[in-house]
Amino acid sequence: MTTTPAFTMVSKRKRVVKLCCLGVLFLTLAYAIIVIDPTEVIVEDKLSMYEGSYLNRLWKKPPLDVFISIYVFNVTNPEAFMRGEERLRVQEIGPYVYQEFLEHRNSTFNPNGTLSFVPVRRQVFVPERSVGDPKADRIMIPNIALLGVSSAAYRMSTFAAFAVAAALKPLGMEPILNITTHDLLWGYDDPLVRIASTLLPELIHFQKLGILDRMFDDGFDTVTINLPESVRNQQQDAEDSINDDVSDELADSMQEEYYHDIVSRSKTEEPIRDYSIDVWNGSPGLAHWGYVAKDHWDADRRNTPCNTLQGSYDGSVFPRNISKTEVFKVYRKAFCRTLPIAFEREGEVDGIKAYWFSIQENAFESSIDDPYTSCYCKNNQCLPKGLGDLSPCWYNIPVAVSLPHFYKGDPTLSQAIDGLSPNKEKHDAVIIMQPVSDNHRNAMQPHSYEPIINYFIIFCFWQQLGIPMKANIRVQISLLTNVSFNSALRPFHNTVIPLIWAEMSLEKLTPELILLLNLLFGIAPYLQTGFICLLALLGASLLATAALVLLCSSEAATFEYDPRKSIRYSTVNMIPYPLRKELEKYGEPEILRREPLLIENCA
Repeated sequence: MTTTPAFTMVSKRKRVVKLCCLGVLFLTLAYAIIVIDPTEVIVEDKLSMYEGSYLNRLWKKPPLDVFISIYVFNVTNPEAFMRGEERLRVQEIGPYVYQEFLEHRNSTFNPNGTLSFVPVRRQVFVPERSVGDPKADRIMIPNIALLGVSSAAYRMSTFAAFAVAAALKPLGMEPILNITTHDLLWGYDDPLVRIASTLLPELIHFQKLGILDRMFDDGFDTVTINLPESVRNQQQDAEDSINDDVSDELADSMQEEYYHDIVSRSKTEEPIRDYSIDVWNGSPGLAHWGYVAKDHWDADRRNTPCNTLQGSYDGSVFPRNISKTEVFKVYRKAFCRTLPIAFEREGEVDGIKAYWFSIQENAFESSIDDPYTSCYCKNNQCLPKGLGDLSPCWYNIPVAVSLPHFYKGDPTLSQAIDGLSPNKEKHDAVIIMQPVSDNHRNAMQPHSYEPIINYFIIFCFWQQLGIPMKANIRVQISLLTNVSFNSALRPFHNTVIPLIWAEMSLEKLTPELILLLNLLFGIAPYLQTGFICLLALLGASLLATAALVLLCSSEAATFEYDPRKSIRYSTVNMIPYPLRKELEKYGEPEILRREPLLIENCA
């Protein structure tokens, strides 16, 4: 059966329509993927904090291996130092390694778009990572209780200093103790502490004095952080639907239940950042550094960025919009202050793009003229550069925090003690965060990055969700001594004595989190971009093919078909005579001339 030209044209038109429809469909899908950005939708879902979310489940009990390495400073010349013959000489011993486990308990999503929880931490000794048994290894260490109480009295007045020196003399306490490392870290029996806990149980609620024991004794603090606006809107919608079913009086009471005495956020000086601290134990500031309620008559003068917590982070979770140029603050109760963290450099960890953040050089400084550090100066007296006062959080015992070996501090601090050698690689505090590439939105520019900080960061403050690639937080605890009125302690006068330093490290992410990072930020964006390009190429190819088919069909439709003109001719007469006679019957013998003619082949 022979196909007619008309039927062929109809078939070609249908084919052209199909090609056009498929081309438009592929191009529409490519555009829809660009607009919707499925990778970003998945990232937003995985790394958003709401009840039952993936991030929320990880945050409640972070599945990370966080290790705390402790280095103690052993006094190697106690006799010569006490005789005043030599400077204090110390020997660093360590590490003694503990693994920390964190849980966020009693988490509650509040109606006003905040999240409240109680962080609980515990430490377990890891013998295979340690240099020895802390319960067996003995060290020579300054008597913290004796020197601390004597120095605290010196700060009060001359009379108080003499009175304390006279009271302590009958106790026969040694200025340098020979104790185990475990006793130094987790507490040892001390007659002075025992007497203080008996006389002042509300102030001194412990009978043993240990450095880590006091650092990690956070109690049960209730922390409240601000949730992202998208989560707050969802909660507000849910609250509105609930309030539609209850009386206005009951709805008002539900609102007043949550921090009744806290002022409106619109009056807060610090910006409301996602996951930043709203209140800590019901207060938006640090009372021990002079913060007062906002309705206090002197609040405008006394409340400064130095003692305000709002706008800083507790370290459990960070937002995804912190830029390289931004300085963000982190608060941990053990360090009694907020610490500024700033961008340092870019690099790679395990082949993944990463940002290096570190504690700023002025993190442990105090200056009367600086509103961010002025509250740390007592009676207009500020500590030397590199030292942060911990005494308000240590029962007024003059203890200071710094970087190990007084790195980034006043050089005279390390020069006054033999055995210290500050070093950037060993003693700086570094947080490595994984940035999110803009290739979600523009994969043709894979080196255009903005940071994402929905990372698990470690231990003290960096327990974050949104996943730090690595973290090494290093801090030192030292004792500030001013004991000139006690002749037995005079060699210690006006000395900053290093006691221990600790390194809190997140060495490697769990395989689950590494896989999630690689999928979300390493594979998915490029797969999405490749799929978009493939769809766009297919769509454009199909539309181009349809156009070519349509053009060829149009030329074919304008050609007049004549079977007589389809015969091929040449200058040689090759047509048999009988056939030529038949053709002459049509009345057009001129076509039989021996002339070269065009060969028609389009029909």
